[in-house]
Amino acid sequence: MVRGAFTVLAALWIFLEEWVWDAMQACMAWIGKLPGVRWCEARIAELPPYAALVAFLIPGAILVPFKLLAVWLIASGHTLLGLEVFIIAKIVGTAFLARIFELTRPALLTIGWFARFYAAFTAWRDRLYTYVKSLPAWRAAGAWIAAARGTLRAWVRSRFGN
Repeated sequence: MVRGAFTVLAALWIFLEEWVWDAMQACMAWIGKLPGVRWCEARIAELPPYAALVAFLIPGAILVPFKLLAVWLIASGHTLLGLEVFIIAKIVGTAFLARIFELTRPALLTIGWFARFYAAFTAWRDRLYTYVKSLPAWRAAGAWIAAARGTLRAWVRSRFGN
């Protein structure tokens, strides 16, 4: 029972992380079209493997102090402010990490241990997704969301004529 609860929580965390990852990657790709940013991204994409690894780790390292600040704020009784700082740091960090990973993935995957870790992680993630998607609660939630979307589309069409 505990394993099942942990699995569902882990899957939800990964789903949320990937949703933020995908959304932020799209946003950062749009920002990457700016001339100065495009130049910088081209330099990052050309990095050799271990320099790419350093570039990949920088966003997380930069945000550690902000996450520690968030924990300190929460511990000091400023729970909402601490949560806000943590969430903003998480979103910003994920945005930069997603973009830098996309730029450095070819170089990173030439590092043997990184490639093995990445393959193991994605295999574990895929098994986790398969398990969670097989749960009756997940299927029921998906059906409810599909019905809600259909209702919303019908309302928009009736209201705005599209």
